[in-house]
Amino acid sequence: MIHVLILSDIHHIVKSLSVLIQTEPSLRLLEATHHLIRNINLLPDNTVIIVDMNLVKIEPLIKQISEKYRVILYSGSMEIMDIPCHLHKTSSGYFNAYTSPEEIIKIVLGCI
Repeated sequence: MIHVLILSDIHHIVKSLSVLIQTEPSLRLLEATHHLIRNINLLPDNTVIIVDMNLVKIEPLIKQISEKYRVILYSGSMEIMDIPCHLHKTSSGYFNAYTSPEEIIKIVLGCI
């Protein structure tokens, strides 16, 4: 079982990705509560964290969590220019609003 945590301030992104994640039986969605975020280093080792690139102060967050967990960056746009920089620094996965649901699941499962 792979645990998935979605970090975004945009409710419809969290809701859409949550519904998608719940369609895959081998994925378990973790709710991003304040307690969980404060204790993020206590997540299970097999946790994948999807990070919305629109979050404020994304650099320190990615650096902190990518040392222990697999990070996948999400963008609602194809035009964020610093995506390659983030991907290079963290070896993160990436998808955007135009990525098909099937491909998103594959990325989360680590197939891509």
